[in-house]
Amino acid sequence: MKEESRIDFTDVREKLRAYLMELIMHFRERMKSLPIEVQTVASKTFNDLSFPCQMMVIWAKEPEFQIIVIAHLKEMEDKTIEIYGPIENSNLFDYIEKQVLNSNFVKLIGRDEVKNSLAHIFTWLLRNYNPLSPLRPGIFVKTRIRFDEPYSVGWLVVGNLLRCDIKELIDNCIKEIISTARPSFPASPPEEKVILEGFGAYVRPPIWIGEVPKPKSFREKVLGLPLWEYSSQRVVMDVYKGFPVIVLRNGYIAIGIKEKSKALEFLNEMMATLLLLGIQTHVIREVDLGEATFKEKSAQWSAPISPETWPYVSQFVINEVKVRNAIKLAELITTNERMKSLISLLHEAYTYFMNTEYKQALIMSWVILEDFYIEDLLSSTISKITSDKKRLEKIENWNIDQKIEVLNISHVISNEEYDLLMEIKKARNDVVHEGKAPGKEIVEKCLNLASRVVQKYIGTYFGELLPKLF
Repeated sequence: MKEESRIDFTDVREKLRAYLMELIMHFRERMKSLPIEVQTVASKTFNDLSFPCQMMVIWAKEPEFQIIVIAHLKEMEDKTIEIYGPIENSNLFDYIEKQVLNSNFVKLIGRDEVKNSLAHIFTWLLRNYNPLSPLRPGIFVKTRIRFDEPYSVGWLVVGNLLRCDIKELIDNCIKEIISTARPSFPASPPEEKVILEGFGAYVRPPIWIGEVPKPKSFREKVLGLPLWEYSSQRVVMDVYKGFPVIVLRNGYIAIGIKEKSKALEFLNEMMATLLLLGIQTHVIREVDLGEATFKEKSAQWSAPISPETWPYVSQFVINEVKVRNAIKLAELITTNERMKSLISLLHEAYTYFMNTEYKQALIMSWVILEDFYIEDLLSSTISKITSDKKRLEKIENWNIDQKIEVLNISHVISNEEYDLLMEIKKARNDVVHEGKAPGKEIVEKCLNLASRVVQKYIGTYFGELLPKLF
């Protein structure tokens, strides 16, 4: 047996007993001076030490804390105080199970009720105790053990109650009782103006908008920054096609459209434009959307995917100016239906590729090449030679092989591009006709070519648009 286990704690227990007796006495003296309406509500609080009052203390050490159970038992003498401990924490649960929960005091209150309350207190203690950041001594938890008779509550004292000023402790108890007797009802704040009501989603992969805060103290270097304090800051407040848009620092974007399908369409137009600007964004699916309401100072939003589980260090950091530019640019691009279709197809293809859905990525990319790129190259080439509609109609019925051959023979596309298009076309045919999965390499080649094609279309579109803007 350890030497420490033979230490006699009689003196410290008697000091605590005397402290609790004094606490009860002073409490009752203070209560006598209060109006009757205040005295009558004491039993509705966690602080009633009026007659009859009994206490039980579970005293743990290293780290030191005390659980105090207060009851009004008619079957037990007033000011009865039972003290268990101090007990080593390693033996605490066994001791409570064998000794405390089998005491007459606990039986009179209700064994199950006391056990559940103790479990609640220990759960709080385990979650909030940190040896590197110790709690200051004091009462941290007050809980109701029974909601019917007999009155019984539990207090969790971190440290030792003997170190708490008895006058201050009673003052706090009286204040809580008075507050219950005379609750204050502050004037209702004026209703906040709603500035956005619609739908929103988190950008994926996760982004952080603006400069990431840097740790300033040793504590922050060790424990990390509480980035959640910054994450909900509104970094962009703009308008897209007449509807309000709000973007938070953690990459959440919302638009004030109550029609879900339209909100999804407009959000993806902005996401596709971000992709054009080099920000790797995936397509937002309907399942990603959640309702969003933003007021002047408060907000409520939901989204199935939350950044709380994402490590912030892996997030792509972008400048908020780039987000604003993307919103303006998206509105300009999507006024043209062809440009809108192109950026949407590229966005879908990229998302499928990043999700390793190579069949879908290849098909989407090939649509850009066949229906836009090759078709427009052939139409432009032939129109320089003839404007005969009947002859042009014959060419429209050519298959894709014939169109690529003509473009190569006429030197509109190089031999290298011809070989690449034929390789991609074969992979596409294998997918469509045989269901074969294409390799990552050929899909990536197709996606890169489609991306260059879209960038070229967008460049030409803006080149033609600029003179009209001035």
